[in-house]
Amino acid sequence: MDIWIEFIMENWPMISLEAFGYIGTALVLISMMMTSVNKLRIVNMSGSVVSMIYAAICNTWPVVFLNLGLLIINAIQLIRLHKHKTSFRVVQTDVNDANVKYFLEYYLKDIKLYFPDFEEESCKGMKTFIVYEGTEAIGILIGQQNGDSVDIALDYVSQKYRDRSVARFLFGHLKDYGIKSLSTMPTNVKTHDDYLGAMGFVRRGEKMVKIL
Repeated sequence: MDIWIEFIMENWPMISLEAFGYIGTALVLISMMMTSVNKLRIVNMSGSVVSMIYAAICNTWPVVFLNLGLLIINAIQLIRLHKHKTSFRVVQTDVNDANVKYFLEYYLKDIKLYFPDFEEESCKGMKTFIVYEGTEAIGILIGQQNGDSVDIALDYVSQKYRDRSVARFLFGHLKDYGIKSLSTMPTNVKTHDDYLGAMGFVRRGEKMVKIL
């Protein structure tokens, strides 16, 4: 045991440096698993900075220039991303609409991750809203309307646009349809429950409620 402690103490600077390099690599790998393009590029840039510093200390200049190039590319793409003006549009439709059926079928596997009990057949006659970005359907909300409130059966956005901007847009426009509040049951899916909290839903009895 004493031998290992002595070895670590003597080689601590090198061990710390290696750990720093692994952190950079880990950040780059983690970024590749992110569904949000914005988060992907930010985390990837962080990994590039760490890897670049590590490579510079180790005098591996090809790796320095590689990460510098990645840093510049990600920065340019982030600027373009923020300059791009989205053209969201919400359309009220029906569950029986062919576009709705195709959307639900195409994303069903992912939908089930957040709404495991969702069944299209149980949504007949419910209010249905689709959000488009240009001509692409990117989000859907289905719910049972009770007066000026809607009890949500499904609130889903495709991975590419899962940064809450679609939900903010949709919720802001539901008032145009006479809807004043939304309610939903917690799903016991942590990411979805976190989303509800971030979007302003508060617990009232067994349900989560948002006033529009």
